[in-house]
Amino acid sequence: MKKSKARIASILSFEPNETELRAQLGHKNMDWEWFVKASSQLGVMTSAYCRLEQKGLLDLVPEDLNTYLSGITKINRNRNQTLLNQVKELSALFNAHGINHVFIKGCALLASGYFKDFGERLIGDIDLLVEPTNLYKVEQLLLNLEYVSAKPTLFGKHKRHRHLPRLVHPDMLGAVEIHSKLLRKNIPKVLNPEEILNNRITVNQIYVPTVKTNLDILILNDMVNDFGYLLKSTNFKSCYDSLVLEQQMDTPKDNDKISKYHRVFYALRRSYFEPLAEDSKNRNSSVVKNFYKHINKNGIIRRIYTGLVKVNIGLITCLEGVKLFVKNKRFRADVWSHKSEVIKLFRGEK
Repeated sequence: MKKSKARIASILSFEPNETELRAQLGHKNMDWEWFVKASSQLGVMTSAYCRLEQKGLLDLVPEDLNTYLSGITKINRNRNQTLLNQVKELSALFNAHGINHVFIKGCALLASGYFKDFGERLIGDIDLLVEPTNLYKVEQLLLNLEYVSAKPTLFGKHKRHRHLPRLVHPDMLGAVEIHSKLLRKNIPKVLNPEEILNNRITVNQIYVPTVKTNLDILILNDMVNDFGYLLKSTNFKSCYDSLVLEQQMDTPKDNDKISKYHRVFYALRRSYFEPLAEDSKNRNSSVVKNFYKHINKNGIIRRIYTGLVKVNIGLITCLEGVKLFVKNKRFRADVWSHKSEVIKLFRGEK
């Protein structure tokens, strides 16, 4: 899988490596089954297919596989267009009611037109950030339009979460998550919601964050919310998004001002993706680089490390739960009826 990841990274990369890739992918022993399996597991199958097309390498793909991947990408392209239409409707709704808002994450990248092909990116929910004072007003607006709120989690009922439970409409493709903050824990001077709302830009009548803010959101969401910083795992979807965003930046990253989460993200990314510009000042030591490479292999080291980290996450989460259990009578009553969720928390599962 290690070799497969490196090959997928080469396909996704914006480095001028077409000649090298043509030689590798055109080899008589090339197994295209690994491409489908690896890219799908990494969540970048349509992205990798579109990058092959953009690099002029689709002639190397077997005809039947090309037809299959082209069909999947077309489906995703149509799906993304439907999601974007829903975003435009929601944007008009919020504007009509004077709601200060900004769309974030996948839909923001899509609406901003950063991808060369609409079918590249797999989009999940529609995420938006609003002022805390408007949080439940926005929820009520959607409930009035027959969106249905998902059942809150055990912690969600008794502890303020970064977003409300997902809202789903029976006739709409995208579920909506309304955020009042972006990270599961407070980090000083990082992703301040008020600043993001004040600095938003308009693209095709849709409010989205600036390029730099989009980059910060995807990195910190991966490192903090998805525990990438602790797990030291390379998220290929986030890596590719970061490369796409960096293509849009007029000035290079200011590595003196990035957080420890950014530094780990870029170090992990360098395990597979060649940086567009080397920054010797921000390079990790060879020991740390080798450590990241070893724990990202699909072997015993990775499993042991991941298991230990998940136990640690579970213990921290349980400690928070114990504090809440002691202070909150209603939470104590709910624990018994949410036994399975408590077990998942103890295991470090999301």
